[in-house]
Amino acid sequence: MTGYDVVIVGASFSGLSLALHLPRNLKILVLETKPLAGSSVESTGLITEKTRQEFVPFFDIDKHITNAIKLICVVAPDFKTSFESTTAEPWIYQTDTRGLVQALSQKLSDNVELKTGTFFVAAENCKDGYIVSYKNGNGSDKASGRFLVGADGGRSKVAEKVGLGRNKKFLFGYEKVIRGRILLGQKPDETIYHYWFGDFSLGYGGWMSPSRMQDGDFIRIGLAKKSQDMSEAVKLLDRFIGRLIDLKQIEAQDAKTDYSFGGMIPIGGVVARPYGEAALLIGDAAGMCGAFAADGIKGSLVSAKVAAELIPRYLKGDKTSLSGYHRSIDKRSGLMRYYRRQLRYRMLWDMMRHNDTFLAMYRIIEAEKAGFLEQFCDSKDKRKSLVLVVLKVRHLPKLFKYSLLVLRDLILV
Repeated sequence: MTGYDVVIVGASFSGLSLALHLPRNLKILVLETKPLAGSSVESTGLITEKTRQEFVPFFDIDKHITNAIKLICVVAPDFKTSFESTTAEPWIYQTDTRGLVQALSQKLSDNVELKTGTFFVAAENCKDGYIVSYKNGNGSDKASGRFLVGADGGRSKVAEKVGLGRNKKFLFGYEKVIRGRILLGQKPDETIYHYWFGDFSLGYGGWMSPSRMQDGDFIRIGLAKKSQDMSEAVKLLDRFIGRLIDLKQIEAQDAKTDYSFGGMIPIGGVVARPYGEAALLIGDAAGMCGAFAADGIKGSLVSAKVAAELIPRYLKGDKTSLSGYHRSIDKRSGLMRYYRRQLRYRMLWDMMRHNDTFLAMYRIIEAEKAGFLEQFCDSKDKRKSLVLVVLKVRHLPKLFKYSLLVLRDLILV
């Protein structure tokens, strides 16, 4: 049985970033279920400018950016009414997600062993850490690890087997990448689109972004549903795409889907117990997902970088080092406060049940479109609140109408 200093379960943004930041004198094992890191993804691959800056010191992220986005187009529940808000510089970037993850895996140094096509089975606590069981095409095997990391997504099996905190609330996100062009708006190659569904589909909404690849123009189109309604997502997305074609908001060059994927998006906030004896959760496994600001990848990177500082201290004997995990993340990025605000956004969104309620909120945001995107970006990266957009005296009549509609929706559920 081979021994390692750190065993990481999951080779996506958080797991690979951690492996790249841990000291090279540590022997590291990374387990990944996919046949190749990045062969399939569960992320839209959108990164904000602040997240891009998190990549820059250790990875040439610009090679994997397909479109620099300066605008957001918010589309009302009728699918026709919309407004655009813009920034002078790109605020978010669409990436070639599969290529990005594959390139991260290729940067791993010789002290890291990556086992793909390998399933984590169990972890047994022992005197010097954990005995980790796994299986792959060669059969079942075990490895010892002085420290165990769960970087295995929202439904973390590491959290389950080790007894750490687990995500309990999810959206199911489903996305297709199709060959074609976006026709809506003045600068579709620089715009991300957010559709407020209302009666069409409650839960979250839909999104669309351009992706210019070497072999042509593609469109990424997705939506999210509450996890209990995930069975509806596939058919609903086809209806969504069909409507966009009928409204001539997109032009699909053929009916073939380049690829599609679905995944669970944690929406219940950070987990209460992200660490235990010689074990830690990072990224989505720890509930660090920023769905409302279109950037879950930042939480993966920041938590991985903080973990890379705390784990060596733990291995050197400082058993209290993990207690500063959340505090260090918040000091570095303000993300913990953002995740708490996100719970309030989620609660408010869930209260709305009909088109006219969503439209009432839309009208308030539309009145602030000149500065909406700046505020939307700042809500996470500059530690401000989106509430500042709407709570103004001139919006009181609209806010009163909106409040009455929300109250109606709550009473008539």
